[in-house]
Amino acid sequence: MPGRTHTTVPMDRRTALLALAAASALAACGGGGSSSEPPVEPVGQVVNSTLKSESNGFTYAIQVYLPQSYATGTTALPVIYVTEGDAPYGSTTAAIARFDSFKQVMQRRGTQAILVGISGTAQRNTDFLLPGATRYLNFITKELAPSIERQYRADPKRRALSGLSHGGYFVVAALVLEGLAGAPSFSHYLSTESSIGAHGDVAGFLAFEKQLDGKPLPTTLFLTGAIAGNTVLIGNPLYAQMAAQSNPGLTLLRAEYNASHVGADVPAFEDALQRFFT
Repeated sequence: MPGRTHTTVPMDRRTALLALAAASALAACGGGGSSSEPPVEPVGQVVNSTLKSESNGFTYAIQVYLPQSYATGTTALPVIYVTEGDAPYGSTTAAIARFDSFKQVMQRRGTQAILVGISGTAQRNTDFLLPGATRYLNFITKELAPSIERQYRADPKRRALSGLSHGGYFVVAALVLEGLAGAPSFSHYLSTESSIGAHGDVAGFLAFEKQLDGKPLPTTLFLTGAIAGNTVLIGNPLYAQMAAQSNPGLTLLRAEYNASHVGADVPAFEDALQRFFT
């Protein structure tokens, strides 16, 4: 596809090299080299590429994490699309990228899913808020997702969309836009610490979402947040309004975490993995 380049990066290469060096040192001392030592196993693979959007003209760096079993498996896997994959947050111990934080959680849990990180944090005030959110959504659903599903064993019926703060707002906005247009493109919408977007206040945001009342929504919306964060002012009123609506097929869930606004991101993601991708 024009504008797309690829590089493949094996996981834990440094770990493997360190292990090999340690084994060599033991052998030199006469205490190593035992065939009983288990080999260092890979934990997956990351494929790096870029994709220029026809919808908004921006070129996004794309990272795709494939679990270890992908290379020898035959099953189509669910795909989790992560906005702000390049954002330097998502860990309580270091400012590492959101994609890498989520990848580590999936590796630790052995989650059998594909993770797609979308760069573009610098574009968040354009891509996540209306009217730019419409073009960004078109990029993900009409350009990126079809590309991923052509290249990988990806299950088009099991797609998830994840976002934090303005990104969390975008996830809700995506559901509203798609619900009004016809049918959701994702099986799971994962919104963490949603902002009010560009609506000015909570009432404006709720009025925007209220357009969905009565619309069939065969999908799952998981609203998550920090106990002392946006949950109280935004998440709870949004959940209450949607719970009172008629949306046939919608599974509406919420969860709160004892964390900061940004600190809720990883716990919410791990919670979503446990609920939906075990």
